[in-house]
Amino acid sequence: MNSQATLEAPRDATDLNREQDGQGGASKKVLGLRADWARLPGRSVEVWLHGEHVASGVVDQAAEDGSVLWIAAEGISTRRIFDKSSGYQIWV
Repeated sequence: MNSQATLEAPRDATDLNREQDGQGGASKKVLGLRADWARLPGRSVEVWLHGEHVASGVVDQAAEDGSVLWIAAEGISTRRIFDKSSGYQIWV
């Protein structure tokens, strides 16, 4: 049995939002595009480039001007840097 999840590009939003499940029940988290990268250290994020999922992880550090951020190393993965000017998008 294949249990791989299919990733879809998140919808555009300015922050973490909640959406009703359509049945009056509990809400679910909806990813939101974040423009202010400087405020993201410590947050779990997804990194996207041209509609494709590139990475997921916890923001280790971000430049004060929000131009770049680093995703913390995890397991065998090394710390990675992403820069806004190359077209990367960060979703929380």
